[in-house]
Amino acid sequence: MSEPIRLLVADDHPAVRSGLVALLNSAPDVTVVAEASDGTGALAAAREHRPDVVLTDVRMPGATGIEITPRLRETGANVLVISGFDLDEYVLGALAAGADGYLVKTEDPERILAAVRDVHRGDAVLSAAATKAVVGALRGRALPSRHEATATPAAGAGRVAMDRGTTDAGAAEAPGPGPGSRSGIADATAQAAPTPPLTRREEDVLALVAQGMSNQQIASDLFVEITTVKSHLSHALAKLQLDSRVQAALWWQQNRG
Repeated sequence: MSEPIRLLVADDHPAVRSGLVALLNSAPDVTVVAEASDGTGALAAAREHRPDVVLTDVRMPGATGIEITPRLRETGANVLVISGFDLDEYVLGALAAGADGYLVKTEDPERILAAVRDVHRGDAVLSAAATKAVVGALRGRALPSRHEATATPAAGAGRVAMDRGTTDAGAAEAPGPGPGSRSGIADATAQAAPTPPLTRREEDVLALVAQGMSNQQIASDLFVEITTVKSHLSHALAKLQLDSRVQAALWWQQNRG
Protein backbone atom coordinates (compact mmCIF):
# COMPACT_ATOMS: atom_id res chain seq x y z
CA MET A 1 0.00 0.00 0.00
CA SER A 2 1.37 3.41 -0.94
CA GLU A 3 2.05 6.09 1.62
CA PRO A 4 -0.89 8.43 2.33
CA ILE A 5 -0.93 11.90 0.83
CA ARG A 6 0.53 14.32 3.34
CA LEU A 7 -1.62 17.43 3.45
CA LEU A 8 -1.46 20.90 4.96
CA VAL A 9 -4.75 22.79 5.40
CA ALA A 10 -4.63 26.60 5.69
CA ASP A 11 -7.79 28.60 6.42
CA ASP A 12 -8.36 31.47 8.84
CA HIS A 13 -11.91 30.38 9.72
CA PRO A 14 -11.68 27.76 12.50
CA ALA A 15 -15.00 26.09 11.65
CA VAL A 16 -14.17 25.81 7.95
CA ARG A 17 -10.66 24.56 8.68
CA SER A 18 -11.95 21.96 11.16
CA GLY A 19 -14.51 20.75 8.65
CA LEU A 20 -11.90 20.37 5.92
CA VAL A 21 -9.50 18.57 8.24
CA ALA A 22 -12.24 16.15 9.38
CA LEU A 23 -13.27 15.47 5.79
CA LEU A 24 -9.75 14.89 4.53
CA ASN A 25 -8.64 12.78 7.51
CA SER A 26 -11.63 10.53 6.92
CA ALA A 27 -10.00 9.25 3.72
CA PRO A 28 -7.62 6.31 4.24
CA ASP A 29 -5.16 7.64 1.66
CA VAL A 30 -4.90 11.19 3.10
CA THR A 31 -3.25 12.42 6.30
CA VAL A 32 -3.42 16.03 7.46
CA VAL A 33 0.06 16.67 8.85
CA ALA A 34 -0.43 20.34 9.76
CA GLU A 35 -2.93 23.19 9.96
CA ALA A 36 -2.47 26.94 9.67
CA SER A 37 -4.71 29.95 10.27
CA ASP A 38 -2.72 32.54 8.32
CA GLY A 39 -0.31 32.88 5.42
CA THR A 40 2.81 33.16 7.56
CA GLY A 41 1.85 30.05 9.52
CA ALA A 42 1.13 28.15 6.32
CA LEU A 43 4.60 28.89 4.95
CA ALA A 44 6.26 27.91 8.23
CA ALA A 45 4.26 24.67 8.42
CA ALA A 46 5.05 23.81 4.79
CA ARG A 47 8.77 24.30 5.38
CA GLU A 48 8.67 22.21 8.55
CA HIS A 49 6.43 19.34 7.48
CA ARG A 50 7.07 19.25 3.71
CA PRO A 51 3.51 18.20 2.76
CA ASP A 52 2.72 16.72 -0.63
CA VAL A 53 -0.25 19.05 -1.10
CA VAL A 54 -1.29 22.36 0.45
CA LEU A 55 -4.99 23.18 0.48
CA THR A 56 -5.14 26.91 1.07
CA ASP A 57 -7.75 29.61 1.46
CA VAL A 58 -7.27 32.85 -0.41
CA ARG A 59 -7.39 35.68 2.07
CA MET A 60 -5.82 35.03 5.41
CA PRO A 61 -4.05 37.29 7.90
CA GLY A 62 -0.40 37.85 7.05
CA ALA A 63 -0.52 36.87 3.39
CA THR A 64 -3.08 35.66 0.90
CA GLY A 65 -3.19 32.22 -0.66
CA ILE A 66 -2.06 33.74 -3.95
CA GLU A 67 0.85 35.54 -2.34
CA ILE A 68 2.22 32.40 -0.69
CA THR A 69 1.63 29.99 -3.59
CA PRO A 70 5.05 30.48 -5.26
CA ARG A 71 6.82 29.98 -1.93
CA LEU A 72 4.72 26.94 -1.07
CA ARG A 73 5.73 25.38 -4.38
CA GLU A 74 9.38 25.97 -3.51
CA THR A 75 8.92 23.50 -0.63
CA GLY A 76 7.97 20.82 -3.15
CA ALA A 77 4.23 20.92 -2.48
CA ASN A 78 1.49 21.07 -5.03
CA VAL A 79 -1.02 23.82 -4.27
CA LEU A 80 -4.81 23.57 -4.40
CA VAL A 81 -6.64 26.84 -3.75
CA ILE A 82 -10.17 26.67 -2.41
CA SER A 83 -12.32 29.79 -2.17
CA GLY A 84 -15.79 31.02 -1.44
CA PHE A 85 -15.52 33.26 -4.51
CA ASP A 86 -15.36 32.41 -8.20
CA LEU A 87 -14.41 35.87 -9.48
CA ASP A 88 -12.32 35.67 -12.64
CA GLU A 89 -9.56 37.85 -11.19
CA TYR A 90 -9.13 35.49 -8.26
CA VAL A 91 -9.03 32.39 -10.46
CA LEU A 92 -6.55 33.83 -12.95
CA GLY A 93 -4.44 35.32 -10.18
CA ALA A 94 -4.13 31.93 -8.50
CA LEU A 95 -3.20 30.16 -11.72
CA ALA A 96 -0.66 32.84 -12.63
CA ALA A 97 0.92 32.42 -9.19
CA GLY A 98 1.41 28.70 -9.88
CA ALA A 99 -1.57 27.01 -8.24
CA ASP A 100 -2.32 23.52 -9.51
CA GLY A 101 -6.04 23.92 -9.06
CA TYR A 102 -8.90 26.14 -7.95
CA LEU A 103 -12.11 25.01 -6.29
CA VAL A 104 -15.01 26.82 -4.68
CA LYS A 105 -16.19 25.84 -1.20
CA THR A 106 -19.59 24.77 -2.46
CA GLU A 107 -18.06 21.69 -4.09
CA ASP A 108 -19.27 18.31 -2.84
CA PRO A 109 -16.98 16.73 -0.22
CA GLU A 110 -16.10 13.88 -2.56
CA ARG A 111 -15.08 16.41 -5.19
CA ILE A 112 -12.68 18.06 -2.76
CA LEU A 113 -11.15 14.70 -1.85
CA ALA A 114 -10.80 13.78 -5.51
CA ALA A 115 -9.17 17.15 -6.23
CA VAL A 116 -6.52 16.56 -3.55
CA ARG A 117 -5.72 13.18 -5.10
CA ASP A 118 -5.62 14.61 -8.62
CA VAL A 119 -3.32 17.47 -7.66
CA HIS A 120 -1.04 15.03 -5.83
CA ARG A 121 -0.77 12.99 -9.04
CA GLY A 122 0.24 16.11 -10.93
CA ASP A 123 -3.06 16.69 -12.68
CA ALA A 124 -4.86 20.01 -12.93
CA VAL A 125 -8.13 20.69 -11.13
CA LEU A 126 -10.58 23.47 -11.91
CA SER A 127 -14.14 24.01 -10.77
CA ALA A 128 -16.73 24.80 -13.43
CA ALA A 129 -16.57 28.49 -12.49
CA ALA A 130 -12.78 28.51 -12.74
CA THR A 131 -12.94 26.86 -16.15
CA LYS A 132 -15.24 29.64 -17.36
CA ALA A 133 -12.71 32.24 -16.22
CA VAL A 134 -9.93 30.47 -18.09
CA VAL A 135 -12.00 30.21 -21.26
CA GLY A 136 -12.76 33.92 -21.00
CA ALA A 137 -9.04 34.68 -20.70
CA LEU A 138 -8.25 32.59 -23.75
CA ARG A 139 -10.75 34.63 -25.74
CA GLY A 140 -8.55 37.65 -25.51
CA ARG A 141 -8.29 38.86 -21.93
CA ALA A 142 -4.69 39.04 -20.75
CA LEU A 143 -3.74 36.83 -17.84
CA PRO A 144 -1.97 38.52 -14.95
CA SER A 145 1.74 38.02 -14.44
CA ARG A 146 2.94 36.49 -11.20
CA HIS A 147 3.86 39.95 -9.88
CA GLU A 148 0.35 41.19 -10.62
CA ALA A 149 -1.15 38.02 -9.18
CA THR A 150 0.68 38.25 -5.87
CA ALA A 151 0.42 42.02 -5.35
CA THR A 152 -2.42 43.11 -3.11
CA PRO A 153 -4.44 45.91 -4.79
CA ALA A 154 -5.50 49.06 -3.06
CA ALA A 155 -8.94 49.22 -1.48
CA GLY A 156 -11.60 49.65 -4.13
CA ALA A 157 -9.29 48.66 -6.97
CA GLY A 158 -9.89 45.61 -9.15
CA ARG A 159 -8.55 42.65 -7.16
CA VAL A 160 -6.23 39.94 -8.36
CA ALA A 161 -6.10 38.20 -4.98
CA MET A 162 -8.21 35.12 -4.38
CA ASP A 163 -10.65 35.09 -1.51
CA ARG A 164 -12.21 32.01 -0.01
CA GLY A 165 -15.31 32.70 2.07
CA THR A 166 -14.26 36.01 3.61
CA THR A 167 -15.15 39.63 3.04
CA ASP A 168 -12.19 41.14 4.86
CA ALA A 169 -11.07 44.23 2.98
CA GLY A 170 -7.37 44.44 3.78
CA ALA A 171 -4.28 42.30 3.41
CA ALA A 172 -0.57 42.93 3.72
CA GLU A 173 1.14 43.94 0.52
CA ALA A 174 3.16 41.11 -0.93
CA PRO A 175 6.67 41.54 -2.26
CA GLY A 176 7.37 41.00 -5.92
CA PRO A 177 9.00 37.77 -7.06
CA GLY A 178 12.45 37.23 -5.67
CA PRO A 179 15.65 36.46 -7.57
CA GLY A 180 15.37 33.36 -9.68
CA SER A 181 11.62 33.02 -9.35
CA ARG A 182 9.65 32.07 -12.44
CA SER A 183 7.41 34.53 -14.17
CA GLY A 184 3.66 34.16 -14.47
CA ILE A 185 2.01 32.85 -17.55
CA ALA A 186 1.40 36.31 -18.96
CA ASP A 187 5.13 36.97 -18.92
CA ALA A 188 5.72 33.72 -20.77
CA THR A 189 3.13 34.45 -23.44
CA ALA A 190 3.20 38.20 -23.86
CA GLN A 191 6.91 38.91 -24.18
CA ALA A 192 8.51 39.11 -27.59
CA ALA A 193 11.35 36.70 -26.69
CA PRO A 194 11.32 33.56 -28.85
CA THR A 195 9.94 30.36 -27.39
CA PRO A 196 12.69 28.00 -26.21
CA PRO A 197 12.97 24.95 -28.48
CA LEU A 198 10.76 22.09 -27.36
CA THR A 199 11.29 18.48 -28.36
CA ARG A 200 8.61 16.70 -30.37
CA ARG A 201 7.59 14.65 -27.35
CA GLU A 202 7.41 17.75 -25.14
CA GLU A 203 5.12 19.33 -27.73
CA ASP A 204 3.00 16.15 -27.81
CA VAL A 205 2.65 16.11 -24.04
CA LEU A 206 1.78 19.81 -23.84
CA ALA A 207 -0.88 19.40 -26.53
CA LEU A 208 -2.55 16.60 -24.56
CA VAL A 209 -2.26 18.51 -21.28
CA ALA A 210 -4.10 21.37 -22.99
CA GLN A 211 -6.88 18.92 -23.88
CA GLY A 212 -7.34 18.21 -20.19
CA MET A 213 -5.80 14.74 -20.18
CA SER A 214 -4.27 13.32 -17.00
CA ASN A 215 -0.73 11.95 -16.95
CA GLN A 216 -2.10 8.41 -17.05
CA GLN A 217 -4.26 9.19 -20.08
CA ILE A 218 -1.34 10.84 -21.86
CA ALA A 219 0.87 7.84 -21.14
CA SER A 220 -1.75 5.53 -22.65
CA ASP A 221 -2.24 7.78 -25.67
CA LEU A 222 1.50 8.05 -26.41
CA PHE A 223 2.28 4.43 -25.42
CA VAL A 224 4.90 5.46 -22.87
CA GLU A 225 5.38 5.11 -19.12
CA ILE A 226 3.76 7.68 -16.83
CA THR A 227 7.22 8.58 -15.52
CA THR A 228 8.20 9.52 -19.08
CA VAL A 229 5.21 11.83 -19.34
CA LYS A 230 6.13 13.51 -16.06
CA SER A 231 9.71 13.95 -17.26
CA HIS A 232 8.68 15.55 -20.57
CA LEU A 233 6.24 17.86 -18.79
CA SER A 234 8.82 18.86 -16.19
CA HIS A 235 11.36 19.72 -18.89
CA ALA A 236 8.78 21.73 -20.85
CA LEU A 237 7.76 23.70 -17.74
CA ALA A 238 11.40 24.53 -17.02
CA LYS A 239 12.03 25.68 -20.59
CA LEU A 240 8.90 27.85 -20.65
CA GLN A 241 9.49 29.16 -17.11
CA LEU A 242 6.06 28.03 -15.98
CA ASP A 243 5.09 26.66 -12.59
CA SER A 244 2.16 24.35 -13.10
CA ARG A 245 0.23 22.08 -15.39
CA VAL A 246 -2.57 24.63 -15.64
CA GLN A 247 -0.15 27.30 -16.81
CA ALA A 248 1.22 24.86 -19.40
CA ALA A 249 -2.28 24.25 -20.76
CA LEU A 250 -2.95 27.98 -20.99
CA TRP A 251 0.42 28.58 -22.66
CA TRP A 252 -0.35 25.94 -25.29
CA GLN A 253 -3.78 27.37 -26.04
CA GLN A 254 -2.38 30.88 -26.42
CA ASN A 255 0.70 29.93 -28.44
CA ARG A 256 -0.13 26.75 -30.29
CA GLY A 257 -3.90 26.40 -30.14
